[in-house]
Amino acid sequence: MSAKLNLQDFLDDIASDVKKEVDWSFAIADKIESILQKENISHKEFARRMGKSEAEVSRWVSGTHNFTLRTIAKISAVIGEDLIRV
Repeated sequence: MSAKLNLQDFLDDIASDVKKEVDWSFAIADKIESILQKENISHKEFARRMGKSEAEVSRWVSGTHNFTLRTIAKISAVIGEDLIRV
């Protein structure tokens, strides 16, 4: 007999640290997007300021990018606002 898996069973099996990492990634992406909109900075302009491609910036604001502290620090410096506080 095969067990029927549902989405909730799958989600319940995800480790809490992985869930936290995903939550933080989306929160950082949302904050970047919010600041860019508030400052009226396009993704193209932001990419230019960062020395990155528009495609990379798109990955960042999608919430699926695994940010390094170095990248977070550079983004914060470029946009003039801290993305995280410790």
